[in-house]
Amino acid sequence: MGIKNLWTIFAPYCEKKPLFELHGKTVAIDLSCWVCEAQNVTEYQIHPRMYLRNLYFRTCYLLLMGVDLVFVLEGKAPELKYKTIAARNALQFKGAKPKATNSKPGKDRTRFNHVLKSCEKMLNYMGLSCIKGEGEAECLCAYLNKEGLVDGCISQDSDCFAYGAKVVYRNFSIASQGAQASSGGAVDIYDINKIYKEKNFGRNKLIAMALLCGNDYTDGVHGVGKESVLKLFEHLQDDEILNTLRSWRKETEKYDKLEKSINDKNICKSCGHAGKLQSHSRNGCRICGLAKGCGNEEYKRERQKITNELSIRSKALEIADFPNEELIQEFLVSKDNVTRLDLKWRQPDLLKFLEFATKYLEWDEIYAFEKLLPILTRWQCLNYDTLKNLKGIVQPECIKKIRNPKGIPSYLIVWVDRDDCYKDIIPKEQIEESKLTLEQLWSTVEPQNLVDKAYPELVETYRQSKIKPKATRRKNKNKNLDEISEMLKECHTNATKPKRIRQTKKSKSSKGDSLKQNSLDDFLKHQKPASKVTKDLDDSLFDDEDNNEDLSLIIENIISKTPSNLKNINIANYLTFDEDTEEPIENTASNRTSFFVSHPTEDDIFEKSFHELKYNDEDTIHYEYNELEYNDDNNKGDDSFSDIIYVPLLERLKKKM
Repeated sequence: MGIKNLWTIFAPYCEKKPLFELHGKTVAIDLSCWVCEAQNVTEYQIHPRMYLRNLYFRTCYLLLMGVDLVFVLEGKAPELKYKTIAARNALQFKGAKPKATNSKPGKDRTRFNHVLKSCEKMLNYMGLSCIKGEGEAECLCAYLNKEGLVDGCISQDSDCFAYGAKVVYRNFSIASQGAQASSGGAVDIYDINKIYKEKNFGRNKLIAMALLCGNDYTDGVHGVGKESVLKLFEHLQDDEILNTLRSWRKETEKYDKLEKSINDKNICKSCGHAGKLQSHSRNGCRICGLAKGCGNEEYKRERQKITNELSIRSKALEIADFPNEELIQEFLVSKDNVTRLDLKWRQPDLLKFLEFATKYLEWDEIYAFEKLLPILTRWQCLNYDTLKNLKGIVQPECIKKIRNPKGIPSYLIVWVDRDDCYKDIIPKEQIEESKLTLEQLWSTVEPQNLVDKAYPELVETYRQSKIKPKATRRKNKNKNLDEISEMLKECHTNATKPKRIRQTKKSKSSKGDSLKQNSLDDFLKHQKPASKVTKDLDDSLFDDEDNNEDLSLIIENIISKTPSNLKNINIANYLTFDEDTEEPIENTASNRTSFFVSHPTEDDIFEKSFHELKYNDEDTIHYEYNELEYNDDNNKGDDSFSDIIYVPLLERLKKKM
């Protein structure tokens, strides 16, 4: 469709872009191109209304993307196109109805207009309006684009450029498979301004190409291809080309002279001077100043240009009406006069659409409802300030969750029909067969920016429901006790080994006496002597396998005891000796042993309070041990309790006896 070979010439300047780049733009759509494209996909008699299905899904996709649509219908076709229309009718509507043997080929669009009427009816139910031009649909699309009323045209017809279009969107696709599936479809964009800068290819050259190569109105010049036409355009400006074509028939003398000079055998074809080419090749050219051969590159290029133009001219003049002024005026003179467009999207009619879809598209009611509900709810989000007192409006019940289709922050909203406008429009058996809940059936996905403006209270309710209450922690009553126990554990495991005190004979004897005063001796003193004393002790009495008595008292006694290595550190009354002079050092607050340092400069408050409690307790039984007696060099690497050697009770009793 359109000018032959033009899309091939423009292919290097095509930009394939994802469809989301059309967001916010106003686009004029040549509806006839979409209809013809759908009919060429499958046999017409198998899918007689594929064009309606194709139109619906493409329209929905663009509406939900935020594109303003202007559908353009065909007007009265120019007489230049009657032959083309008849051929298309025979191809597109084959099998639609029997053809009479004596009937003439159709020269109008009666059947095609009927198809466009059904498309227009469906678009009206979706809330969209169509406009109809005086002539071709692509002519009106190009006019709207040229006047700045739309940003571009969606069309497969390259005649749009000859009519004055600036931007054309071609190969529109919303396929969910293929290379462009991840971006949600794609479209080819052709910008004539960029092409003009790169190739000096303007509107007049496009019309000239239509005259020479052919389009929907003419078959063109037989034997003239795109390569020879492009060579002709290289030496002519855009505003010169049409006058040049007109001069081919008017200025016959000029072209006759050029043709004679080109065909003159006495003129060298290489340099254009007098003489033959063979003579110049052997003896040279006197005018060129060469002893052998000749050459003038500029003349060669000029000769090729003239030869190409004369060849095209001779073939073109075989057509009686070349150049066809009617065709030139068809492209240059606009038949339409549109100053403004009514782009307002009206409220979709869900009930009428369901009736239309079940009749013409053969859809079930539940399927048609699922397809149009998102269109209705999107219209409500865009026109929230005009919803009052309107019928057929649904209300949002709640926001179910957040969605991000194609990276767009959105809400999944559940809608309700409080006015019962759509009650019982879907048969119950269809709902049961679909296995969909009413919540799933009435759910749509809407962009967050639209919902925030249209239903702010709904959004606030959803956000409040997602705020989690602060978790309250129970106060631990034994927190301070736990901290002290942890500090004691660190002290026991990390404290350095206390410095060994050098003992004299006097201190040894006193310590030995103190060891006898232990808890076991006190226990034996208060016991009554047995009638019979025997040295043979029963080992079973001291066996580890005691009866299962209450061990709480034993465990409490063990825990309450102060570690023996702390008991034997007499903070107040021990002497320390200098390692070098072996002189006693006075035990003052500045040199008392600490848990972490040997000679602290200040009193350790924790240690001081600990020992005050320790030595002020009258009920505490003090134990002493002979460090030299129980010291074991093999346990030097143990922890703070490594100096204590456990002596079984049985052995200690035997030593006493």
